[in-house]
Amino acid sequence: MTIKNFYDAPLDQSDKKAFQDRAEIRELLEYERYCRDNGLYTQEADCYSDDAQIHVSWYDGSAKGYFEKVSAANGGGSKHKINSTSVWVNGNKAIGEMTVMMLSPRTELDGQPVDLHSYARIFSRLEKINGIWKLVNGDCIYERDELIPAVPGSTIKIDSKELASYRTSYQGLCYILARTGLKSSQDLPGEDQPETVEKVYHDASNWFFA
Repeated sequence: MTIKNFYDAPLDQSDKKAFQDRAEIRELLEYERYCRDNGLYTQEADCYSDDAQIHVSWYDGSAKGYFEKVSAANGGGSKHKINSTSVWVNGNKAIGEMTVMMLSPRTELDGQPVDLHSYARIFSRLEKINGIWKLVNGDCIYERDELIPAVPGSTIKIDSKELASYRTSYQGLCYILARTGLKSSQDLPGEDQPETVEKVYHDASNWFFA
């Protein structure tokens, strides 16, 4: 049987080398998020290869440029609550998918304090370089989000027409980013458009088995 998709590769716990690799990668992925949330940008950057690329709602380009922007914004105040991390290994290549809830910094809409919760999967490609696993490509697959009043029962004033113009898998995020002067791409991978997720998986599978 020829396996075409990385996620179809069976879990083989009898392969102790692969087991060790998965453990090392899981530690790296979770440590990278810890560094991101706690302003340890030098340590976070060290988790990536020199030519790594990052693609998220507000940035698309080199990891180096990403860290410059993140550092200048002092992290932006977001936090990530990790739910689970899955890893697939093929020799010196690996793929990791981490389910997270992203907590954006508390903001105000017309004077009303609001929290944004974004549910997503952080999708990463990794390579073992000189014996060390490094992130080489990072995507975010958006599932859904929610805008919640910080004070229960309070009413949030929202421009419903503007909100409806954004993708449903990350429309709250787009709405909040627009108020900070940032424009979000509308062609990111998201569950509201399954073909965008399928493309990420397809491209990653081709790379994984090449």
